[in-house]
Amino acid sequence: MKKTNRKNLNDITVILRTLNEEKNIFDCIYSIKKSGIKNILVVDGKSQDNTIKIVKNLKVRYLISDRKGIAYQGYLGVKNVKTKYLAIIDADMRTTKKSFQLMMEDLQNSNYAGVEANIISGNKKNNYFDNAYQTIMDININKTGPRNMIGSPTLFLTKILKKNNFDPYFTGPADDTDLAYRLSKKGYVFGGSSAKVKHLHRTSFVSFFKKYLWYGKGDAQFVSKHPERLLSILKHQLFNYPLKFSFFALVKLKIIYIPFMFLAGYLRFSGMIFFLTQKKLGFEEKIYNT
Repeated sequence: MKKTNRKNLNDITVILRTLNEEKNIFDCIYSIKKSGIKNILVVDGKSQDNTIKIVKNLKVRYLISDRKGIAYQGYLGVKNVKTKYLAIIDADMRTTKKSFQLMMEDLQNSNYAGVEANIISGNKKNNYFDNAYQTIMDININKTGPRNMIGSPTLFLTKILKKNNFDPYFTGPADDTDLAYRLSKKGYVFGGSSAKVKHLHRTSFVSFFKKYLWYGKGDAQFVSKHPERLLSILKHQLFNYPLKFSFFALVKLKIIYIPFMFLAGYLRFSGMIFFLTQKKLGFEEKIYNT
């Protein structure tokens, strides 16, 4: 089994896609540097706050992208990576000292195209919404072993993404779903890593409401491009969240979060219907913060 040291981490470039992330970007980059990563690339979608000023002060490489969404920013990021590995991390995430070391070891000791870290709450104070979201992560994401779908935070083999880059069509959060689906059709497999990355979960009803509607936008774009996956998306929204996840929450004696599971699923479904209708009627699209 291969072991990774700090020198090996020079083979990784971390891509951060940002839009008005002045509240998050310093702590995010600081945590990445502290974990031993030197190659960081910020791809910014023309932020109107102090995001780029902070990035400059931290002496981190950056690109300014047109405001076309996170997939386009990811596309530009991948094209500008020269290292053997690349990682996709969100600005509201905080890595630990061993996050990238463990992800690299898990990737090197497997045949995976990419490995996704476990997501744990990074909030100093927990509340109902934070704990409910973490319960979903523990049920659906935080597992080792092979998987067909993968999101962020993930470490990839760069050469695979160079040939199968993000599709700029996606302005919503289904950019990684589309990427994983296209790669899985080519026979690539992904895996869960033993690494942990902290995520600042949303902690209010309003923020969670907006987030899951935004997930619905991603679902709408995904089924527009891949109509053959409509039933799978509907199953995820209307079966996995309200029934499957609720069952596991019940088993884990976390009954209090079952209403959240129902709400999350039906918000995604409602968001998908809303954005499909909006597109059909020709309304102008708004690009959300990442």
